[in-house]
Amino acid sequence: MKRVVNCRCIQRVVLSAIGWIDWAFSLLLRVVGPVLVVLANSLIALVSVQWIFGLAPVYVTAPYGVVASGLVHAFGIYLLLNILFNYWGCLLTRPGFPGDHLAAVEAAAERATRDSTVPRVRFCKRCRVPKPARTHHCSVCNRCVLKMDHHCPWVNNCVGFFNYRYFLLFLLHLAAGCVFVMCTCLLGHLQGHDLLSARNSSVLFVAVLCALGIFLFWHVYLVLTNQTTIEFYSNRMDAMEARREGRTFRNQYSLGYRANAEQVFGPRTRSYLGWTLVSRTRPPGDGVDWPTHPREALHHV
Repeated sequence: MKRVVNCRCIQRVVLSAIGWIDWAFSLLLRVVGPVLVVLANSLIALVSVQWIFGLAPVYVTAPYGVVASGLVHAFGIYLLLNILFNYWGCLLTRPGFPGDHLAAVEAAAERATRDSTVPRVRFCKRCRVPKPARTHHCSVCNRCVLKMDHHCPWVNNCVGFFNYRYFLLFLLHLAAGCVFVMCTCLLGHLQGHDLLSARNSSVLFVAVLCALGIFLFWHVYLVLTNQTTIEFYSNRMDAMEARREGRTFRNQYSLGYRANAEQVFGPRTRSYLGWTLVSRTRPPGDGVDWPTHPREALHHV
């Protein structure tokens, strides 16, 4: 009996410690968020100015002429505008909060009572609002967020239903911009310039930024499989449990690659390339009601 009491005491202490750590980390993100926004924009400006006034004249204009340089500069500015547009779109767009869509939440709750295959609408004890399917509470924002993926300190905002497209396109154009700078500087290498010289150390900095491509591919995978980062880990637990029971797990929100992508970017028009263009189009739906596959269920956290 004494051992059981001790175990419970240890469990309470551990849970309390985790709670305090989570509170402290959330407070830290609230404080450093605006600083990281300034830092992110400063880094983008630094690399852009360095390339336009330092690297491009040496590696592009001098060896290839003014006309070719003008075309390269135009494409670089196009990438820069897309980077800034999608960055600030993600920063300024509300990710979606259940309290702003109470009518849709109430309708979803009514459907759940009539149809057992529809995920029930839960209730968040922290912010005291209904918690629809795929909604999670952000301890940094202290609010529930529709289809929450994660809280990004670099944009000082949650990435959720209404701004996930901006976030993904920001990653896409940022990675493309880094590769673009590297490729144009490699042209200078063909002309005999030493990329490892101290003068060109900024090229190595851009090479490090190319690692963002890994993050981009991760989110492309999540889009094509219709998962958020939070759901990916809960789905892994469900898949392991299903294997132990001899069942096949299926994410009920995954409706196929194209249908999954259209839930983020909207219906495809003439080509998939149109999804990457500058647009303020809202994603289809309301972030509350989701089409599902009829088989299997998604783990709710």
